[in-house]
Amino acid sequence: MPYVSKIKQTMKKQKIPQEIISQLPEPKDVNHPESIIAFFNQMDTLFSREQCLSIMEQQGCCKTDSVAQPFREFGQKYAGITVEEKIKLFDELHTGHKAPCHVNPDGTLSIYWGHEEKGKYRCVCRQRKGLSGQVSLTFCGCCGGHVRYTYQYALGVNLRLKEVVSSSLKSDGEKRCEFLFEIVKP
Repeated sequence: MPYVSKIKQTMKKQKIPQEIISQLPEPKDVNHPESIIAFFNQMDTLFSREQCLSIMEQQGCCKTDSVAQPFREFGQKYAGITVEEKIKLFDELHTGHKAPCHVNPDGTLSIYWGHEEKGKYRCVCRQRKGLSGQVSLTFCGCCGGHVRYTYQYALGVNLRLKEVVSSSLKSDGEKRCEFLFEIVKP
């Protein structure tokens, strides 16, 4: 399964020993959600929360030049202003990959991902097929990786995924996805 292979490649890049990686179950395919749930549950057992987030923030679909281009152009246009000022101008960004966000009083950044439909939040993840509230929040770190990728361009800072606060998938649509990032100035 390509998705899990990419996660394991990231683990190798982060110098996680093969004997630990080999303890992760190999998901059959996307038609077997219980095997994907088992994979992420075992990740939560084998790794610290920080390690899981560090691995998952490197994932994310749609990390392409065409998706990044509007964020890159926005970031270049407003290179001389603060993160807070840039966020106020986000209405200028015309892309389906834009998500609401704000800087918190402690200097972290919250980014909210997901679309509301009929009073529920819908998970936007392509890998979610058959998954439900049983899935670990670690799984949702992948979407955090996607927003991290684009928002670093737009805001002109480095971001580190600090927490997956909530997930529409995990909450069965009751909560939208919220990713908490530490802002790391370049």
